[in-house]
Amino acid sequence: MTPSALRALLAGRFPSCSARDGAVAPDGLPTGLPAIDTAGGLPRGAVTELTCPASGGGASLLLGGLLAASRAGGGRAALVDPHNAFDPDSFPASTLQHLVWVRCPAPNQALAAADLLVRDANFNLVVLDLRRLPEPALRHIPATHWHRLRLAAEAAGNTLLVQTAVAAVPGTRLRLALAPSLPLAALEKERLLLLAALSPVRTRHPLAAAV
Repeated sequence: MTPSALRALLAGRFPSCSARDGAVAPDGLPTGLPAIDTAGGLPRGAVTELTCPASGGGASLLLGGLLAASRAGGGRAALVDPHNAFDPDSFPASTLQHLVWVRCPAPNQALAAADLLVRDANFNLVVLDLRRLPEPALRHIPATHWHRLRLAAEAAGNTLLVQTAVAAVPGTRLRLALAPSLPLAALEKERLLLLAALSPVRTRHPLAAAV
């Protein structure tokens, strides 16, 4: 989907809404993970980077917790998925009713779509999944793109979560890392128990000071 087509779709589905005067809510967006929520959740009006391999199940669990939290809070969420990797059947239908799923055939279109969505104050959560983007391509994304996304999130007061396989996004307020994969025995546990057991690690990357 091209950015212009996405813009037309959003205009038809949601009433226009102005940005929130640049104000950032003091409380963060809940995730369902005690290790994150006790520290305030994901910051609003900012970019959070989550590093987790595409094959790991932690990112999917975190996404489920975020969707449930944003749904409970009456907000809307958007997922930009350039690799068509999202499996809606693995999530409860009740947590997907407020989700806009954008599938883009190219990373540059995914970045453009994320930029458009973050600027729309109708969304309190935008997730950009780049975990399957090769590391060289990820690191060659111009810093100006990330700078624009950061400023857009600050202006709209929403949360932008960028999922990557390696830490590479500059200007993030929070950077988290999840374990490479869940043990086989974890598949027998309930989703909520798995979510509570995840222990994301806060990390810092040299590129954070680039913007």
